[in-house]
Amino acid sequence: VVYTLALLTLSAPFAVTLVIAHLTVGVVLPKLFASAVRGVGPELRKESAALDDEMLDDMRGIGEIIRFGQGSARLASIARRTLSLWGKRLRLSAKNGDFAGLGAALVMLFTAITAFLVMTLCTAVSTAVDMPEGLIWMGSVDSNAPALVAAFVLLTSSFGPTLALSALPANLTQTFASARRLFALMDETPAVVEQGAERPEYQSMTMSDVTFGYGSSAHTSGGRTSGSASRPVLDHVSLDVPQHGILGIQGPSGRGKSTMLKLLMRYWDPDSGTISLSNIPLPQVDAGWRRRVQTMMGQETYLFDSTIRENLTIACNSADSAASAIPDSVLREALAKASALELVDALPNGLDTQVGELGGRLSEGEKQRIGLARMFLRDADLVLFDEPTSRLDAYNESVILGSVNNLAEQGSAVVLVSHRDSTMRVVDRILRI
Repeated sequence: VVYTLALLTLSAPFAVTLVIAHLTVGVVLPKLFASAVRGVGPELRKESAALDDEMLDDMRGIGEIIRFGQGSARLASIARRTLSLWGKRLRLSAKNGDFAGLGAALVMLFTAITAFLVMTLCTAVSTAVDMPEGLIWMGSVDSNAPALVAAFVLLTSSFGPTLALSALPANLTQTFASARRLFALMDETPAVVEQGAERPEYQSMTMSDVTFGYGSSAHTSGGRTSGSASRPVLDHVSLDVPQHGILGIQGPSGRGKSTMLKLLMRYWDPDSGTISLSNIPLPQVDAGWRRRVQTMMGQETYLFDSTIRENLTIACNSADSAASAIPDSVLREALAKASALELVDALPNGLDTQVGELGGRLSEGEKQRIGLARMFLRDADLVLFDEPTSRLDAYNESVILGSVNNLAEQGSAVVLVSHRDSTMRVVDRILRI
């Protein structure tokens, strides 16, 4: 705009040429470029993410790859993905080069047009003295060569930022693709919406005529899809969890035992029926209070890339749950209940031993026992166990079941899910599904 106003004071033809040139180089050319690279950005982002996922997957499964002799095959797959990604980047770079060259050619064209204007106007000015005043073309006798040269310099020097703008689609196509991936995640609909405010003391939990299936649209975002909505995992199931004692749930795989525990934790809402805590429907109960009253150990134990101490203290109810604020005696007592104290004492740094990413420095059974110790640290009224001894031998199982029984004797209600008949020997009542 400033250049156009300046050129209007020097020569109107130059101002018109400037507007046309910048509309062509800064609007028309970028739009053509954007159309040419549309779809390249999403493909690049998708393939780049897939390559990252495969690399991470292979690093975590490096042991299995070596043991089964799949190193060459996995490397070949990574190489194929890498070459495909390079090919798309090269195509994007080639189009960027094509349009950069076209932009430069357009700038040269408009520079030539501007030079032609200078020559034409200078010729018109040089003959203006000998012509009648009414025949002077596009100016007056005050026009002169210095003004035209200044206008020429202004116009030809104005293309730098506009040329940079014309090259922007090459970068924006990936930026917009990344933004769409981010916004797609932010726009995900929560499986449940926590708006409850009730804080009842724990008396019992009940499931009344509950039907639930993972195939329904309300639950597919929860991380699992299974079968069709016409075949629910739970079909008109009722359950009473008492205020005290141990309830065992046993049955073959796929009958919904783990799903029942997740519904009690309100990871999802049932398709029909009601789930209540102390006779209050779960959606009406405050989520923070519910997490204080109940806790659950799933089949997979997640350990953070930190020390055993820090992985244990996240379970403490203390307002200050910093690792240094929890006495070692409390942590050691929980580890003993989980039959993990000897394991920790045998480690070089004891409680301050690093467990590695995903607990990779510990075996599955050791991770499970650390997870059980966290459960014993948690002062909850209702404790849900999903296959808590599936990776343990008979001795460690007996120690842990004794600790679970003591937990119930101290006043907590326990729900114990397991395939093992040996695990069921500590329960007060068994529900078979």
